[in-house]
Amino acid sequence: MIDAGEFDYVIAGGGTAGCVVAARLSEDPNVSVCLLEAGPSDVDDPRILRLEDWMYLLDSGYDWDYLIEPQARGNSFLRHARAKVLGGCSSHNSCIAFWTPKEDLDEWAAMGNEGWSSADCWPLIKRLETNDGPGDHHGRHGPVNIRTVPPDDPCGVAILEAAAQAGLPTSRFNEGHTVTNGAGWFQINSSADNTRMSSSHAYLHPILGTRPNLELRVGCWVNRVELEDGRACAVEYLTPDLLTHGSVRARREVILSAGSIDTPKLLMLSGIGPGEHLHEFGIQTLVHSPGVGANLDDHVEGIVQWDAKKPMIRTSTQWWEIGLFSTSEEGLDRPDLMMHYGSVPFDMNTARWGYPTTENGFCLTPNVCRGRSRGTVRLRSSDFRDRARVDRTRARSRGPDRRRADRLHAQDAQHRLSPGVQLPHGPGLGSARGRGLAPARAWRSLAADRGRLDPPVPAGDQPVHHYDDDRRKVRRHAQGGCRPRRRGRGAGSGRLVVV
Repeated sequence: MIDAGEFDYVIAGGGTAGCVVAARLSEDPNVSVCLLEAGPSDVDDPRILRLEDWMYLLDSGYDWDYLIEPQARGNSFLRHARAKVLGGCSSHNSCIAFWTPKEDLDEWAAMGNEGWSSADCWPLIKRLETNDGPGDHHGRHGPVNIRTVPPDDPCGVAILEAAAQAGLPTSRFNEGHTVTNGAGWFQINSSADNTRMSSSHAYLHPILGTRPNLELRVGCWVNRVELEDGRACAVEYLTPDLLTHGSVRARREVILSAGSIDTPKLLMLSGIGPGEHLHEFGIQTLVHSPGVGANLDDHVEGIVQWDAKKPMIRTSTQWWEIGLFSTSEEGLDRPDLMMHYGSVPFDMNTARWGYPTTENGFCLTPNVCRGRSRGTVRLRSSDFRDRARVDRTRARSRGPDRRRADRLHAQDAQHRLSPGVQLPHGPGLGSARGRGLAPARAWRSLAADRGRLDPPVPAGDQPVHHYDDDRRKVRRHAQGGCRPRRRGRGAGSGRLVVV
């Protein structure tokens, strides 16, 4: 173990959040900051920076590519992409830019999280963006360039026409209100030449080499947080030579920003987590915290594909350029169903089951906006090089807890996702709502005679459960692996609170 120096702040994880935190902390020339990232740098790497090429990054050397534990219900071939590169998933996924819904922020504040209301947060979003959208609520001088996707895809234009004819009016996003039932071109964080505007590109690239108080170390895989008298004081990591381990100390704070999967994994390897689980691997429990890795959240998603009647586009900003939002019942102030329109086929979870595919097609991906099921992150061994065990439905729980998790996961998929699968191809959300894209006049110009590349939707409102189960996946928007403590008066703590 080598002495790798001492800084005021040590940040473990140079992902979406870590890059921003490093840039902001190092604005003060009187503090020193060390940022550690397991993956490579993205500087001058066109494989990362060209946004239109983002799908090549899936299942590549830039991807941790976590397998999901076998599921009692649904698709057990799920893969959970997590970025292994500076900038994290903002350097790896597509770049859809959404302002946080006002209703969500105000709900968080009402639950006791002071400082998280829309009145508190929206001015901060305005400050970070340079947005080409209309309105005084948008920022014009922030580090993150955000632009509206140009309407250059004829199939996408027809999709919006079909949606409008079916009752989902064409809408603009990030206009100061939540679109509950509507569809429109996304806003994306990219520059005019379609360079990805990741957190690393927006916050770190402009300052690298200009601040002597900021040190970036890539290829450094953090494996443990050191504690002294109950306080995090250093982190240990494997150096780029893959042989030497180093320990870098923090005078003020150690900041963990390794994402919703690797942050709880790192805590557990450090002796912070559910004591019974740590004992399985001979790890001394320094802090018994049952909530570490116990609140994993993501939206369940399906896929519906069609053969296209006309040739699809061969160039795009990011191939997923339109969002469609809907409510599954009356009176909701936020949508509970969303679909991404893709101008490419997406058969990762259908071809293995024998469903047909195409080289000239398009798809919609219905997903649950506000899922209720929760999963877990658990250790596979005490070796930091082993991938964490990621389970969408609490694999470690037993009895009523496990049955409840399975039930909520099934409700998310069947009662919310199935209507989303039906929506593009018939009445879908119930005859009372009368919605469905396929019967719309504009749809006739889109789908070829072979049409939809999956089993037909049953008549009426019969759910398509088995097809949903086969090809169901997660949206790769995992969060909640370390549930935060509510702040303010009346804020509860709870058994699963971590920080």
